[in-house]
Amino acid sequence: MNNESSVLHKSRMPLYLQVAKLMRQKIESQQWRFGEQIPTLDELEKEYKVSRITLRGALNQLEQFGVVRRTRGLGTFVAKDLSEERWFKLANNLDELVEKVVDLKIRLLHIDQTECSLAPAFQFGEIGAAYRRLKRVHYHEGVPYCLIEIYLDKAIFDSDPEAFSNAPVVPQLAKRRDVQIGGAKQILRITVTDEDTASHLNIGVGDPIADVCRTILDENNRIIYYAHIQYPTQMIQVETDLMQGMPRHQKKRPSKKEQIILDKPDT
Repeated sequence: MNNESSVLHKSRMPLYLQVAKLMRQKIESQQWRFGEQIPTLDELEKEYKVSRITLRGALNQLEQFGVVRRTRGLGTFVAKDLSEERWFKLANNLDELVEKVVDLKIRLLHIDQTECSLAPAFQFGEIGAAYRRLKRVHYHEGVPYCLIEIYLDKAIFDSDPEAFSNAPVVPQLAKRRDVQIGGAKQILRITVTDEDTASHLNIGVGDPIADVCRTILDENNRIIYYAHIQYPTQMIQVETDLMQGMPRHQKKRPSKKEQIILDKPDT
């Protein structure tokens, strides 16, 4: 088929990757359920209006990541349940963050043995004298879910390097009596992955990621923790309480007619 979808051609992403993402979306939304056979090539050709070469490329991509399974003579089946992938709720406050990450597993990639300076992506608080830089991958049920680069105040890190190297940092900061947290802020942006991030998170180059910068300050408004974190977007969800800080129940003001009745003296 030469008349491939004009909508798909508006993107610079290879056509087969675009189709693979559309198919993955159907699996995540359970239009195509785990264990079920997906439509045939003839049906997919009509639906996506792309060539069979493009469709085979898309299915190869999904098969490579274990999302579908193709069996000769039987067809293509959904091999992974993606409906539960969005398990990580991005924290909206520090207490929630501590609770979310305290038991997660990590794989340490690198610790700078020399002092590092800090150039945060956004300015929030005063930069300290020196930091230790740690780079690692966090896991959930054996699956990598984020790549994180941490700048931790050197004096704090040096006070317990083993603990900070082998466990999530934020819960340890929160429980230390000698550390007074005076502020915390994070910024989230949606971008795409590069080769290094893709290799650590087992996703494709150019796949969408949630890019988070997180800063924690001490009581003197000095940055003691700064992290750059990258999450595959299919693993996270963001929930925001739009009524936070507002009264849940506001007393209804009476109408003019109701007010006349209320003001009417008893007889």
